[in-house]
Amino acid sequence: MRHGRLVLLAAALVALCAPAVAAGDALRGLSLEEAIRHLESRGLLVIYSSDLVGTDLRVLAEPESREPATMLREILLPHGLDVAVAPDGRLMVVRGETAAAPPIEAPAGPKALREIVVTASRYQFEYQAVPGARELTARQLELLPEIGEDPVRSVARLPGVARQDFSSKPSIRGGIPDETLVRFDGLRLYDPYHLKDFQSLFSTIDPGVVRELTVYTAGFPVAYGDRMSGVVDIAPVRAGGDFGGRVSASLFNVGAMAGGPLDGGRSEWLAAARRGNLDLVLDVVDPDLGSPAYTDAYARFAHRMNDWLSVSGNLLVSEDDLEVFDRDQEEEAVAEYRDEYYWLDFELGSPDRTRARVQLAHGRLSSDRSGVADLPGVGSGSLADRRRFTIDTLVAEGWWSPRPGSRFEAGLEWRATDGRYDYADQAEFELLFLFPGAPQEPTRERQLSVDADGHHYAAFVNWRLQATQALTADLGLRWDKETLSPRGSDDLSPRLGLLWQAGARTRLRASWGRFVQAQGIDELAVADGDPDFYPGQHAEHWVASLEHQLVSGLELRIEAYRKQYGDLRPRYENLLNPLVVLPEIKPDRIRIDPVSARADGVEVSLDYQSGPLSGWLGYSWASVTDRITGRDVARSWDQSHYVSAGASYRGDSWDLSLAASWHSGWPTTSVELLTLEPFPLVKTGSWNAARLGTYARIDFRVARHFALGADQRLTLFLDVSNLTNRRNDCCIEYQIETEDPAPYLDVAPVESLPTVPSIGFIWEF
Repeated sequence: MRHGRLVLLAAALVALCAPAVAAGDALRGLSLEEAIRHLESRGLLVIYSSDLVGTDLRVLAEPESREPATMLREILLPHGLDVAVAPDGRLMVVRGETAAAPPIEAPAGPKALREIVVTASRYQFEYQAVPGARELTARQLELLPEIGEDPVRSVARLPGVARQDFSSKPSIRGGIPDETLVRFDGLRLYDPYHLKDFQSLFSTIDPGVVRELTVYTAGFPVAYGDRMSGVVDIAPVRAGGDFGGRVSASLFNVGAMAGGPLDGGRSEWLAAARRGNLDLVLDVVDPDLGSPAYTDAYARFAHRMNDWLSVSGNLLVSEDDLEVFDRDQEEEAVAEYRDEYYWLDFELGSPDRTRARVQLAHGRLSSDRSGVADLPGVGSGSLADRRRFTIDTLVAEGWWSPRPGSRFEAGLEWRATDGRYDYADQAEFELLFLFPGAPQEPTRERQLSVDADGHHYAAFVNWRLQATQALTADLGLRWDKETLSPRGSDDLSPRLGLLWQAGARTRLRASWGRFVQAQGIDELAVADGDPDFYPGQHAEHWVASLEHQLVSGLELRIEAYRKQYGDLRPRYENLLNPLVVLPEIKPDRIRIDPVSARADGVEVSLDYQSGPLSGWLGYSWASVTDRITGRDVARSWDQSHYVSAGASYRGDSWDLSLAASWHSGWPTTSVELLTLEPFPLVKTGSWNAARLGTYARIDFRVARHFALGADQRLTLFLDVSNLTNRRNDCCIEYQIETEDPAPYLDVAPVESLPTVPSIGFIWEF
């Protein structure tokens, strides 16, 4: 039984993970809130209001001190703000006349509570100068071995998030991967992954340009719309007060970034580029695997016009040029992808607690894919798939704080989209599956061309109110209207969040909301013979969570959720084996048409942080099912039980981390050969009623830092994924074997990634 060559290709790609290292510790030019988050990542524990330190206030000069608490005071004083000690020992940002006298010592205690954030299921983590890393809190995730070249891949370490080893796309709390909104600098990205039709192995985001990554696994605010499961919101780095940058290289990637101020600090620039070297590596290791190559680039120029207006121009471009084969040269595909985003941001702020942002964006997406397959005992065929899309976007949003503890937010969005699909395939199947929604004829010819255009309109309003010293509420309402589907859809999405500070060590959160998702211009299922756009789907989220500091540095979090789906559109999957080069022309490709779906879960996690040591332990139970023909059927990524644990050490010269994960086996379907005449027919058991073997993996990372003068540092690193080389099954491979005296259906598991080492360096200057 052969294993798909794509497995080896994916293994090689994952090995390319190089560590994420932000560009230095420079604070000048950052907003006060950005600078405080940076200091929090270094261990400072701060209570503050975003109304008090909003984005209109900037760090005017680089702090002279290197001690975090003193640095905090230095950046606050020019704005009439100072630092006081809260009753529970944490630091508070206050107005200058109420501040405590220096010196301020940074106390030990729980992680910083951002008082105005009342949404449950929010995780935030930042990438700083120390490479690699994982944690459920900000500093822990910096040391996660799996982060490597892909910041989005690290999301799967969080409770309630599932994904296959071969893909970067997260499934958040049972949702389909395309139910996750990915934003970069406030701009929505469409399918932002390299090797899009080949498992989407990595995101198109260079870790070197990531300053902060915020993940919502449920109950996200009304400013985030048009997706119904989760949010991955990525904030890019900003140039510091002096010229600086980084150069990184690993076995499979090389990248560079540089930036700095202009015009006495009124302007700043930043540019970054990265190339994947997998094609060069495979030329040496195994040229028969193919020649996959990708690049991405990001650039920004910003200018502060005056004290209340700043303008920036930005671009984000990614490009793939691929040639991919399976192990036996029975499948091959070539593909070219190019995504381009250009946007202007206008940020406005005034001393009277009013701020606003306007974003104008233009996106162009293109893909060309073709391939042929000839798999004995399965089928043969070819396809040609060409797609072109343009997306124009206008977003305007503003914030107004009439008084401390109260903030209004309102916004408008408009998108104009158009696209062109040209798709053709021809397939011949050597066996058929007796399964609803699977191909019913042994031959198929398909040719579709579709022109589409439409608009999306949205408006939202949110009121965040601190009703009492202990109780804060978020009240939001969002309206979405789309015209891409024939009938269009018009939806309201109310949302409510509550935060109760039950004590110095305990916080309770609860949220409820309705979330609507329209079919995107790039999501038409022409490859599965479905040329129609469908109206919006929806989901309702109920979430409750408890956060409690057990002892200094150790926090417990318990969260329960329910997500109920409705108005679902059909989707298409491979019943047994998605890990193939051309999944659309396989006989196990099925149409799934649920009337509803439901996800339930409970998550428990312990997070520890004390000085250079950190650790975590988490467990989650989850169930996600589709309602089909009166039965509840587990989704293929249903992850019933999940355990994650790890420990990290961060020193001045060394970083060490060890991370482990375990989860229940993926759902699968039992099959058997029913007859060979007049055509091989495969009988199936109950859909997704069986399970593959349990999954377990241990990852390791070590990094050594060398100071090369006052402003330079060299880091050498080694990552090892699946340290014990454990066999983990991902899916099922099948074919009719005719060599034995009697033909039979050969079925065998396909393995996930084996041990994958990675080595490289990062030079910061």
